[in-house]
Amino acid sequence: MSNPDQPEIKFEGEEAGTGFASPALDLIASIILIAIAVAVMAASVALPMPGAIHTAPGLLPFIVAASLLLMALGLGASSLVRRRASIYMPALLADRDIPTDLRSLLLACAVAVYIAALHILAFQQNFSIFGTSLKLSAFEPATILTLTTIIHVSWRGPIWITAVVSITWTAILSLVFQLVFRIPLPGSF
Repeated sequence: MSNPDQPEIKFEGEEAGTGFASPALDLIASIILIAIAVAVMAASVALPMPGAIHTAPGLLPFIVAASLLLMALGLGASSLVRRRASIYMPALLADRDIPTDLRSLLLACAVAVYIAALHILAFQQNFSIFGTSLKLSAFEPATILTLTTIIHVSWRGPIWITAVVSITWTAILSLVFQLVFRIPLPGSF
């Protein structure tokens, strides 16, 4: 049963108590998000509209980008207000955790290499298992290698466990997309 003497356990997030990011970082992030939102909105408007506006293929991306734009404008406005009020003004590179920054950089590089590998190394091999036609494409090996790298860098567990998790997850994902959704995966023709 419950004990009234014990304090209530409450989830506060992964980094509870860290407070706001610096206004300069929030302002930079809002500028980048505004640029991405405007680019997606422009690209979605440029898509051909075969029927009415409510059936246009660019409608959902436009709505999502518009909401991102509103959130980015709010972030930018709050960062300017906090900067003027000088609530929190540390130096941009003060108190940086270099190992964490390097892991973040490695993660960004792994994702960039993953996307490039899917684009450059595109291939497709058809095969059959127990009468079920399947396709092996660049998605599977690229995803396994990238996921193993990301898990190993973040978790630092034994490499064989990260490889098994990556292979299992990629196989399940590939089978669901091929057999259930019948959607081609990236990295194939």
